[in-house]
Amino acid sequence: MNPPEIKLRELISLDDQMAARWIFDTVWPKKEAGSEITPNLLQAMVHNGAYLAGAFSGDQIVAASFGFASIHGEKHLHSHMTGAVEGFRGSGVGNALKQHQWLWAKERGYSSITWSFDPLVSRNARFNINKLGVEIVSYHENFYGSFMADALNAGDESDRLLARWDLSPAAPASREPRVAQPSSTVIQVPIDIVAIRSSDPIKSKEWRLKVRAEFVRALADGKKTVGFSSDCEYILE
Repeated sequence: MNPPEIKLRELISLDDQMAARWIFDTVWPKKEAGSEITPNLLQAMVHNGAYLAGAFSGDQIVAASFGFASIHGEKHLHSHMTGAVEGFRGSGVGNALKQHQWLWAKERGYSSITWSFDPLVSRNARFNINKLGVEIVSYHENFYGSFMADALNAGDESDRLLARWDLSPAAPASREPRVAQPSSTVIQVPIDIVAIRSSDPIKSKEWRLKVRAEFVRALADGKKTVGFSSDCEYILE
């Protein structure tokens, strides 16, 4: 079920693609002039089967999602960017777009959808692990290097968790917030790392190194992420 008065559709035309680029550049604004995705690259990828969809409130685009095919490991869709403008975050529009993407990929014979996200951003962890029910596949240290120049990520290392969303069930299944057991490994993250990043870069760096070390150690010990708690904790067992 989509949020009230929100309509979803694929974005095929050049005008549609410009609207999607506006979303991405609004959500991840560059400190200097530039765009997250160039028009010619986006047109080439959409023309050759990439996923690009938008959510509209009336005639106004309010969210967009972009992904492309990958055959690494299995035939899957890699969802590179999904974002909503201020005023529509937390409204359910992001979930509606991801459900649209799930059906789109399933209908085209993909086995799964993958995407990366910053392990320090608790709202994304909660949404991905609990709301969507994804599996956490791996941890990647400084995945994008030092090239994240947008205002949300600049000045921090780009560690990422890789999520995998299985397309084999009849429908996606969510999870309840997890409660740690005595045998669990618990990895705490801050409530709002974006605010900390802008107000206290030293503290932000401490969080990055702490969470990185704990994830790397837990995964090396064979632990797997099984949930995310109401207290901003990854639960691994």
